[in-house]
Amino acid sequence: MRIYLDDCETTLDAKDIASALAAAATVVEGNGRMIVDVHVDGVSWNEEDLASADFTARAAGELRLVTAHPAELLRDTMLHAADAVLNAEEIQRNAAKLMQSDRFSDGLTSLLEALAVWGSVQTAVSRGLALGVVPRERLVAAGIDLDGSVQALDTQLRTLRDAMVAHDRTALSDCLMYEFPATSKRFATMLTSFAQELSTLATAPYAPRA
Repeated sequence: MRIYLDDCETTLDAKDIASALAAAATVVEGNGRMIVDVHVDGVSWNEEDLASADFTARAAGELRLVTAHPAELLRDTMLHAADAVLNAEEIQRNAAKLMQSDRFSDGLTSLLEALAVWGSVQTAVSRGLALGVVPRERLVAAGIDLDGSVQALDTQLRTLRDAMVAHDRTALSDCLMYEFPATSKRFATMLTSFAQELSTLATAPYAPRA
């Protein structure tokens, strides 16, 4: 079986696809990367194919593997999160307008939608940091406003929560319309800077060897 890593033929030898993947994974992880695409005899395999013991027990003529640096994948996640923040901000503005036009129920529905987006963004950031792809100290040294942005967001979310508990419609709409936009912009800027720092790691020179 001929085994390729990022279009470079390797000296790896295996009797079946399962053992070939295991051997390749060891090499790839040693290079600080991960396998993201698998092509067996010209056919792209999905996660279901790779999970099938019957499929991976087969032999093949050619196995082509595409790798990526974890920083590259995390960079894409941060860029998607930045877009999500801008989308949440638009939803929040609409929610405020609805509340100010005596359509409070519709506005609250929009607000809950925005809060769900923020929840996803917060999860993406916390999980991304937990991966350890880039040390927090490096982000601080690069001038990335991670902690400040997170704290500002927490403050705004608490303000919204308190206003919702108090059924203070005016405070809710004012926060969404006048106070939250600056926080959203700050958070989106932080995510974009985070992604740019990850790009530096992801584009480091790499020559697959096996």
